[in-house]
Amino acid sequence: MRIPTEPRRRTAALRSCRAVVAAAGVALVLSSPRAVRADAASDLEKAHGAYVAHKYDEAETRLRALLDPASPTALKDADGIADARMYLAAVLLAAGKQAEAHAVLDRLLVDKPEYQPDPLRVSLQATDALVDARVRSRESLGRLQAERVRQAQEEKAKAEAERQKAALRLQMLERLAGQERVIEQHSRWTAVLPFGVGQFQNGQETAAWLLLSAESLLVLGSIAGGAFMLYDEGQADDALKRHDPTASAYNSRAQEAAYVGDAFAAGFALVAAAGIVHAQLTFVPERTEIRRRELPSLSLSFTPSIEPAVSREGGVGAVLGLHGRF
Repeated sequence: MRIPTEPRRRTAALRSCRAVVAAAGVALVLSSPRAVRADAASDLEKAHGAYVAHKYDEAETRLRALLDPASPTALKDADGIADARMYLAAVLLAAGKQAEAHAVLDRLLVDKPEYQPDPLRVSLQATDALVDARVRSRESLGRLQAERVRQAQEEKAKAEAERQKAALRLQMLERLAGQERVIEQHSRWTAVLPFGVGQFQNGQETAAWLLLSAESLLVLGSIAGGAFMLYDEGQADDALKRHDPTASAYNSRAQEAAYVGDAFAAGFALVAAAGIVHAQLTFVPERTEIRRRELPSLSLSFTPSIEPAVSREGGVGAVLGLHGRF
């Protein structure tokens, strides 16, 4: 019995698709960081096994590949890198490569000064070599540690300075936002007015009050002199009608009162003119005033709403909404 050709082709195509999907899944798993880390850890164990089996060339090759940043299976964690360098130093010492081993141990202590090897996984010779390297590079390690501490302190101080700078900038912005700059325009026609009006406009409070007081007193003196003059003239007229000899005395007093009133009026004119000239010479075109302004407080509120809605098919319904305001 022969199987039709078309079903056979479909079966083969289905198997091919399954194979492609399976291969893609395997590739995805192998390309994940966890798989790479697992491969690196297993390669480290294989390298250590080669070292224990005295296969120093194979162990060195594997360890150098694990320590090569360009290698796809390179170690990423600091502890694994430190162990790989310790194993590599042990391999080099066992192979008689003392100088290379010392260089590897020096690099190990630079990156991880507190590293302690597992005495059951490396030889006593390698452990002693690490102790000798730590003694040999104690001074340089101390300088390196001090440099790291200094860098950490500098970074902390820099972060604190940036924080304080940001706080000062925010404080300055708040102060500027809480101030209102008001510019008041001045007029020279206003400075022509007496009684220290021009000085008040210029912000010269002392001179303004002095002129206001002096000119007010002079005006009151002039008014008082005029009042006494009118009173004495009235008394003189009454005395003349009665043929009273005191009429001449009233006339004299009226003239004296007129002189006093004129003197006060002249003094007012002089002081007012001096005040106007002073206001014009010291004229301030505008005055800027900084006023405090309350900052608005931010508040957020939500209000539910229900609105009618009509669908395209003609159905009637409702839409539930939420309106926010701040």
